[in-house]
Amino acid sequence: MGKIIEKVLEALQFRAEITVDLLDAVLSDRGTFYRKTRRFYRQGPQEFKTDWAEWYRKRQSFYSLLNHLKREGLVEKKKKAGNSLWRITKKGVKKLMLYGKKERHPGGIPMKRYSPERVSTLTIVAFDIPETQRKKREWLRENLIAFNLTMLQKSVWVGTVKIPEDFIKDLRRQEMIPYVHIFSVGRRGTIQQVT
Repeated sequence: MGKIIEKVLEALQFRAEITVDLLDAVLSDRGTFYRKTRRFYRQGPQEFKTDWAEWYRKRQSFYSLLNHLKREGLVEKKKKAGNSLWRITKKGVKKLMLYGKKERHPGGIPMKRYSPERVSTLTIVAFDIPETQRKKREWLRENLIAFNLTMLQKSVWVGTVKIPEDFIKDLRRQEMIPYVHIFSVGRRGTIQQVT
């Protein structure tokens, strides 16, 4: 069934591309009409930026993966207000943590879920970790993303969270404190260094 749908989408897209190209030519002035018509006969219709069949394949692959994870008990699907929401299960969190410790961050970099507290002040995290410690830099960026901080530059992130103490302890354990600077900007425009 999937292959039939892909073929139908390919045919529909080709016809839509032809229609768009011809309408574009017809609605143009006389000189542009002849130029566009000649290009159309030589090269065919201009392709859309989105390939409908490829989009369908990717979407099917994504939903197949979600259903596989659901069968394994790693995610669950909940209905809420007429929408389907996918959530990770406790078993999924344990598997993710195990996977993170073994494969994603070898070399002892801690993989844990931190609980940053939302605050009204602005937190700025700036870092300059040497290229030789790329894994540590990746670990730091992943956690900054998890804290919902926004990247201003590759090594400067901002957000309205209080960085958790256990995260700062892990920075110390990994000997990253000399490379990471965390600032808190108060309402009065004061900047206070946290680490």
